[in-house]
Amino acid sequence: MSRKNRVLLHGAVFAGTLIFLWLLLTGAAAIPNEALKQNMIRSALSYKDRDPFSFENGGKWNAISDNYADVILLNLSWNMGRGDPFLCALDTWYYSGEELGENGGFYLAVTEEDTEPDTDYTRYWHGTGLMVRVCHLFTDVEGMKTVGFAAVLVLALGTAGILAARGHYDMVACLFLSMAAVQIWNIRLSLEYEPAFVICFLLCPLYLILERKGDTWLTCLSVAGGVMTAFFDFLTTETAVILVPLLLVTAVRAREGRMGTFREGFGVVFWCVFCWLLGYGGTFVAKWTAVSLITGENRFRLAAYWAEKRINGGLPGETPSSLPIRMLSAAAANLTVMFGGCSRVEWSGVVRGFLIFLCVPVFLPCLYSGDKRNREAGGILCLLGAAVFVRYLVLSNHSWLHAFFTYRALISPVLAVFLIMALTMEFPGRKR
Repeated sequence: MSRKNRVLLHGAVFAGTLIFLWLLLTGAAAIPNEALKQNMIRSALSYKDRDPFSFENGGKWNAISDNYADVILLNLSWNMGRGDPFLCALDTWYYSGEELGENGGFYLAVTEEDTEPDTDYTRYWHGTGLMVRVCHLFTDVEGMKTVGFAAVLVLALGTAGILAARGHYDMVACLFLSMAAVQIWNIRLSLEYEPAFVICFLLCPLYLILERKGDTWLTCLSVAGGVMTAFFDFLTTETAVILVPLLLVTAVRAREGRMGTFREGFGVVFWCVFCWLLGYGGTFVAKWTAVSLITGENRFRLAAYWAEKRINGGLPGETPSSLPIRMLSAAAANLTVMFGGCSRVEWSGVVRGFLIFLCVPVFLPCLYSGDKRNREAGGILCLLGAAVFVRYLVLSNHSWLHAFFTYRALISPVLAVFLIMALTMEFPGRKR
């Protein structure tokens, strides 16, 4: 296939995926609010006495429920049904509740017809509103959390089934151990924690199946994955959607002798990540462009303001003022949460994380004999795992403040470490 045709193909995948998802969201916005009102009221009442951020397991930060984000999502989803579906699915607003706060604002938005939304939140697509509106036809927010968590488990089992069918039982163990390391069961605490993992494990089987058909399938799938992530996620664990599938594909190809040289294997990974970034960034640009054209207001300015906040902003007295210190503190905070910390930074967790993510990948291949190609694959796995820490450094403010959910992106470097061990370790007198 010529370069021009490949560009056209990937552009078609981007446009087709985004238009399809937007039409689905528009269809959900067309559902009459009256049809889901009773379940929406039940959801609103369930947040009556909840704090915006509540600890669900003692003082552990890895079990914080983000009720604030969920209430806003539900509020947005309800207001999508108030007006023209095509416009409301793009120009997303919610009622803040003013002195009553977001919890009260959501309840009033659902129960008082004359309550008008007053807060612009168009910088994200809020595609999860699609599922909120559909699911509230038959259940409330608690039922949705259960359905989402069950979907993650079922899709993860599907991924494991494909690996097991090809004889890669150790990789199945690697996958489940990495999920346990980030306490995957705690994503059921909030709606907003689930979409990235649903998409991740929805795409993993497709990557494993299509990787045997050629690399173009993988780059096209990466474009679609980038679009889906930007559409449904709100900066939680977005990197897992591309990194976990690529980690598994790299390990499988190395084990089966199909990865080629380091340069060839890295080239596939590079173009997949590049295509994912194009799909991800392009989806945001499409949203801001569409809303700006429809409303006549420049929404790029507001999006740029919040992007700067995610990088350099912070809360006085909480966020380190020095950018280098904040960048390092962001990574430290996420490692702390993964190891069950009860404060923002605990150095015991940071040290353990340092030993695992740096020492294990570096020294294990030196201690054990193994196939050279597997060691080369280990280098690619290291680079993929390190991408999560680059994300923490770039979005340091966001990663510092929201470490209680961004830490789950560490599923990728944890999986990378386990896969490196599986590929490079050989025990004396025993064949792998």
